Amino acid sequence: MSECPQCGAPAEPGQLVCVECGSRLGLEPGRAGLSPLLVALLLAVVALGAGAAGFALSEVTGDDDGDGGTELFAGGTTEQEAPRETAPEPPPETVGEAATGAPQEPTRSLLLEWPDGLTAHTVVLVTTSDRAAARRLARQAAQSGIEAGLLPSEPYDLGTDLWIVFAGRFDSRTGAVRQAADLAERYPGAYAQLIQPVSG
Repeated sequence: MSECPQCGAPAEPGQLVCVECGSRLGLEPGRAGLSPLLVALLLAVVALGAGAAGFALSEVTGDDDGDGGTELFAGGTTEQEAPRETAPEPPPETVGEAATGAPQEPTRSLLLEWPDGLTAHTVVLVTTSDRAAARRLARQAAQSGIEAGLLPSEPYDLGTDLWIVFAGRFDSRTGAVRQAADLAERYPGAYAQLIQPVSG
């Protein structure tokens, strides 16, 4: 049995505070709750436990296995699942403009066109009811350097359901006859013809 050093009240062994005056009581040697050696051992165990926990956490989140790992982003998505920004699509090119934005010249037709209402002479190379064949022949003639075109027969009173492959436009019959003679070897039967729209 010990006494309080402040008021002298009796105190039980191991009692920390005097029940009379509230003063803190000193512990007797050998009865201290924890010895310094025991405290040091406890601190070492806690430190080792924290180190092991940190190592385990680094193993879980680390990238040592070389498989690329998956890093978590805000929202719980992984790196592979992270939304990717897509580049805005370029506006479609305006018709008639190149990729540089410079206006292009309108595409010129390979075949010679006959202007509406024009009366002039030409050379008839072929007359046929097969439009596809007539167009094919006209394109072949144009690709060979002849100013060739295709005309339907009805607007010029030159027959019904026919297609005329013609070559050139001439102000006089003489020019058309000369052209027909020049093309006769390649187009036997070629002849000069006046093309005149039928009046309404």
